[in-house]
Amino acid sequence: MEGLVTEQTPITAGSPFDGRSLGDTQARARTGASIVAVVPDGQVIASPRPDFVFAAEDVVVAVGTGEGTAAVADILASG
Repeated sequence: MEGLVTEQTPITAGSPFDGRSLGDTQARARTGASIVAVVPDGQVIASPRPDFVFAAEDVVVAVGTGEGTAAVADILASG
């Protein structure tokens, strides 16, 4: 679909969200993009709940506009 993109972003060691919940990101409210899956240890967790806790090396899958998904990646990296 035109205008809709997905972006995969790893949670790096030292990320402000390593050990924090998806809900703490407030990604949807802050960016308009949605986190639709998390891949910890190669296992896909689709539609993770807000209480899902990220760990280093998890891969986060976001869907939205290019600007929105890039903003999610920035939040996960910088807070």
